[in-house]
Amino acid sequence: MNKTITYSCPSNIALVKYWGKKEGGIQLPANASISWSLSDLRATTTIQVQPKEGENPRLTFLLDGNPKPSFEPKINDFLKRIQPVLPFLGEVDLRISSQNNFPHGAGIASSAAGFGAMALALVDAEGILEPHTDAFLQKASYCARLGSGSASRSVYAAPAIWGQTKAFAAASDEYAVPFTEPIHADLSQWTDAVMIVDSGEKSVSSTDGHALLGEHAYAQARFQQAQNNLNELLQVLRSGEVARFIAIVESEALQLHAMMMSSIPYYMLMRPHTLSVIQEIWQFRRESQLPICFTLDAGANVHVLYDSRYQAQIQNFIDSRLLVYCQNGLYLRSATGGSPEKR
Repeated sequence: MNKTITYSCPSNIALVKYWGKKEGGIQLPANASISWSLSDLRATTTIQVQPKEGENPRLTFLLDGNPKPSFEPKINDFLKRIQPVLPFLGEVDLRISSQNNFPHGAGIASSAAGFGAMALALVDAEGILEPHTDAFLQKASYCARLGSGSASRSVYAAPAIWGQTKAFAAASDEYAVPFTEPIHADLSQWTDAVMIVDSGEKSVSSTDGHALLGEHAYAQARFQQAQNNLNELLQVLRSGEVARFIAIVESEALQLHAMMMSSIPYYMLMRPHTLSVIQEIWQFRRESQLPICFTLDAGANVHVLYDSRYQAQIQNFIDSRLLVYCQNGLYLRSATGGSPEKR
């Protein structure tokens, strides 16, 4: 086998958050989650597949064109996990080159985009399933989950649900599924502008953060609240109740960080400017009555979500009142709903 395959995969932002894992499996979520893909914030990964030269498969990994040996143990673990469903991996050497068009490790789901792109390329390299079919995407989602749970959602353009839930019968813990029902016009054209409050890597990794949920005093209540919020959010996507959408999404973001701050040991990923941006959004929404809200991933940076039909007014708000809180005036904007691409 000699192949070179390149995929670009979007990051995603969870509206209902995945935080905490079930025991007895690998990367199985303690609660279901749903996300929007971020069309313009992507990882692009090229995989060169060659017959193995030695006794054991060999991996070379490059990030942004530079060797990254510190990442190789995690990627080797990922490859071992997916080898039962992609058995050809035991017979090949891999050279993997990946790059993001946004900061790595800053709470913008770089691992979701990266493992999503890697999984898509490897399932394509197997050559059994036709790319972009439902079966192909489901297998890619299954594999991506074994590298990063959130990556399971990045292979879909439609809002992606990951985790068993009574609210959506097709949902699974082992892979994400697309929410393909019609979405109300008032919630179908939203944009995400990510305010880069801190572009550095997080002080506590998501892996470590998930682990702290095991003994968390409020874990079970949080998991139930997430399930309730998902049930309601699916109804809201259908009905277009924007005010309720905003309330659920912002509450989910704050609950995520509240779980971090009440863990033992406790920690905080938000920064002073994170809170300043949130307060500015609340004030602007009261003044303008425009459909705008925030969410947070596991980091300091603020995702400003808004209806793109009000782009001019909200762009003026970002320029005049939010950029002052961003590191070097940096922010990233993305439409929602983008698909992975084979290149």
